[in-house]
Amino acid sequence: MNPTSSRIRQCSEGESQRERRADPFERTVMPASAPSPEHRRAIRAASQAARTQTQRAHLRAVPPMRAETPPPPAARGRSSPRRDARAAVLDAPAVPPPPEALVQRLAVYAFEVIDGVRSVAQLGSWVTPEVAAALTARRTLHAERATLTRDRRRRTATPGRAHLAAPLPHVIEATVVLHLETRSTVAAIRLEHLRDRWRATDITVL
Repeated sequence: MNPTSSRIRQCSEGESQRERRADPFERTVMPASAPSPEHRRAIRAASQAARTQTQRAHLRAVPPMRAETPPPPAARGRSSPRRDARAAVLDAPAVPPPPEALVQRLAVYAFEVIDGVRSVAQLGSWVTPEVAAALTARRTLHAERATLTRDRRRRTATPGRAHLAAPLPHVIEATVVLHLETRSTVAAIRLEHLRDRWRATDITVL
């Protein structure tokens, strides 16, 4: 072996031994120390606080409910037009009911208007315009049906007894049986005391 090579090798081995002696703890790993109870409690408290803050972030504040305040005494006693009209009707003095003959005549006239043997104008002011329009429409339908069936008969109605009822002081509801040659029918009439007289506000002939 060359003397120079042996000398270099000895020098390298000497340096390696010196380095190992100089750093005896270089490759030693320090064991991890276990956390103390105080440190665990601090970590748990911080985790709980973070979780509570996250839950509160998703909540929305709801305004408190306000109790409904009752209306003032003036508003409670305030009257409406409809209530005043009803009170006026209920407090009005009693009116004698219409004669039975008048109710029977209205029933017969309404039947004759529908049958086409009497003009609706002959009822005059005993019926309201709405009743006159309804009777005219019924007369038109009856005429069309008679044309289709070629029924040319003229029927005569004889009124029976009128049955009256008073649901309100100024309202009369009456029913009259009308006897024909082959059958009988019924007329229902509602009369109201308007402008100091009785007027039919609804007439239905079956």
